[in-house]
Amino acid sequence: MIAPYVLAQVRTNTQIVANVELVQIPVVVFDDKGAVATSLKKNDFRILDDGIEQKILYCERERVPVSFVILADVSSSMTRKLPFVQEAALSLLDPPDQRGQSFDEFSVLGVETRAKMLLPFTRDEKDLERRLPLLLEPTNGSTALFDGIYFGVTAAQREAANQHRAMIIISDGGDNHSRYNLYETKQMLEEADVPAFAVMAGSSFELPRFLVPQPKKRTPTNKGGILQFPDLRSGSSKDDYIGPAELRGPHNLKTLTEASGGGVFTAGQLEDLPRIVRTIGEAVRYRYVLTYKPIRESKSGAAGEKTESDSARHKIRVELFPKEKFKGFYLPYYKHGYRSFQ
Repeated sequence: MIAPYVLAQVRTNTQIVANVELVQIPVVVFDDKGAVATSLKKNDFRILDDGIEQKILYCERERVPVSFVILADVSSSMTRKLPFVQEAALSLLDPPDQRGQSFDEFSVLGVETRAKMLLPFTRDEKDLERRLPLLLEPTNGSTALFDGIYFGVTAAQREAANQHRAMIIISDGGDNHSRYNLYETKQMLEEADVPAFAVMAGSSFELPRFLVPQPKKRTPTNKGGILQFPDLRSGSSKDDYIGPAELRGPHNLKTLTEASGGGVFTAGQLEDLPRIVRTIGEAVRYRYVLTYKPIRESKSGAAGEKTESDSARHKIRVELFPKEKFKGFYLPYYKHGYRSFQ
């Protein structure tokens, strides 16, 4: 599973009783050059569960098949950015000489006034490559982004063949036509096992300070929790309407992706876009999974096994350790909490 989750070993009597609880946390790590980090061991990680350091039992990293949901914003606010959207979607596919080996699958959703399933899950990447430019066409519609995210995650949970799932959102983040609101969508993503990664498909308006990329740097940097790339100043145009919904876009995407265990990537130059999306795909396909048995504070204040008071939400912090060994490394994407039940 892509989100932190609990494994329970049970006795199959009339009453199900959990006697072993394991928590698994999938994490993505980037090295000091902006590439997905490899060859890390469990001793390189440190986990705090409700402030108490945990003993990591397993650290696994292997190539896993992933069910990707490509959610493309084709509303009027994205009309001039559709080439970005199409190229980003195509960049997620495997190279031609590797297709058919990974068991990855892909579905495509279009978001405008309504969210529409343009293509259900398929493993035929050659056919998908041919059809994508025809599927992702501009519209004059409004933007029901939150509904699209809700729809896409629900479809993945119901229809995806692979255990590991991820959503790639290519949008400016604006929403002005959804039935679901930001809070409802965020709450759903916190409980789902589908991390969402958003790509800002080139911006023609001034971003909030926490999203402004570092100038004259081509490698990702850690600033404000966002993996950043050079900015693209495409110039203003009367066709690029930036209203209140679009201005809230960066905040929307940051809020939703972080709740899911994902994050926001900002694309600067057009040639950066394939690299960004390939990085996202590699990170999801080759993520680490850390497993531990929770040790928490008992009612008396001493650390010990979980007690009846543990039917609550628990906060997680994952770090690379020791810090000086991993200077410049970046561990941005994992869920920061989970809920346990008796």
